[in-house]
Amino acid sequence: MTKILFFFVLILNTSQILVGACTFGFGLPITVYVVNNLPSNSPLLDLRCQSGDDDLGNKTLRVNENFHWTFCQNFFGRTLFFCHFYWGSKQRVFTVFKTNPFKGSYVTHYWLAKKDGFYFSNDNVTQTFTKKYDWS
Repeated sequence: MTKILFFFVLILNTSQILVGACTFGFGLPITVYVVNNLPSNSPLLDLRCQSGDDDLGNKTLRVNENFHWTFCQNFFGRTLFFCHFYWGSKQRVFTVFKTNPFKGSYVTHYWLAKKDGFYFSNDNVTQTFTKKYDWS
């Protein structure tokens, strides 16, 4: 009975370490920023971001406002967040973060919503943005 109890406690502790990998130094926290960079006279930007585990809820951003969140990657390298964006009659859904175990991962991801689409940067110094998606 003692061996079974020991084995159960060992598994329980191991699962806590795996769940909290970021906390125990196995990874760095990731932060994703979404910035409304649309024209000042346009409708507000509505969005909803989710992962398989977390629904961050509906958000509304005025021009130049941002929404951001920080999370720890799944220990098994399967973390994925996507967002659904609404701007007037336009909308778009895409992945804003996906773990890539072969490429490494930057700790900060910036997304700009502009009139002609969505731009990405992972550089918080020069913030060189590259267009990734059009509005659909």
